Amino acid sequence: MGNPVLLSMCRFSERHGHGLTLGTRRWRYYALGQGPAVFWLTGGLRRAAFGFGFLERLARAHRVLAPDYPPVMTFLEMADGFDAILAAEGVNRFALGGQSYGGLLAQGYLARRPEAVERLVLSSSGPAAYRPLWARVDDLAIALVQLLPERRVKRLLAAGLGKVITTPEGGEEAWRQAMEHVLVNELTRADVISHFAVAASLIRSRQIDRQTLAAWPGAVFVLTAENDPTQSPKDIPAYAALFGRQPEVVSLGTMGHTAALQDPEAYAELLERALG
Repeated sequence: MGNPVLLSMCRFSERHGHGLTLGTRRWRYYALGQGPAVFWLTGGLRRAAFGFGFLERLARAHRVLAPDYPPVMTFLEMADGFDAILAAEGVNRFALGGQSYGGLLAQGYLARRPEAVERLVLSSSGPAAYRPLWARVDDLAIALVQLLPERRVKRLLAAGLGKVITTPEGGEEAWRQAMEHVLVNELTRADVISHFAVAASLIRSRQIDRQTLAAWPGAVFVLTAENDPTQSPKDIPAYAALFGRQPEVVSLGTMGHTAALQDPEAYAELLERALG
């Protein structure tokens, strides 16, 4: 019998997968459901299909668009791809959501297109108020990734993700195998470099401007779990400083960093509260 997580991802991709070409880059994304549009940015695993459970649940009442991340090297390329997907689907106004690394991208994309975003939902993600020094940290990570053998790079990535990913009790091994399969067979060294390069370029671009975010009239929702090691008590005050107003906080209880995998149904219900 095949891995149930990989089988579900495959079925999800077959049902809802779409593609488009922008320049020389091929983009893969998922479009499903009807209703108010939600543009969802996945985390560091770079493959939105890992969220098949909660995305299908969310699509009962929303039109959901969720891209994979190709190995682009700048935030501008990433944002251009997002623009192309939304244009291809005829979506002009949408709620913008991001989980973990996707939350960083969401904050940058909001600053780029504030007139199109109705509300912002950030899940297990920190405020993107980075100082320029952080771009140098990303540069060092890129240098390390370029020096190490690709197999070693993938092992380090798997180890890092394994420290924060939470999955359903009893299903941990299936999820571990599925993630290992994607890391080994789909993601490349270029994907890992892209992870850091896009973040560094976003920081250097100063795209995330406090004045722009404070002038944006939409609501900010922050979903956070008690047992998420990436979260800090300082995050909410930092969000308030970044957006010029207090965000609305939604508790994920003890569902951890990847609540969407841990309990897709409960996670989608909490998201729906934020989406109104």
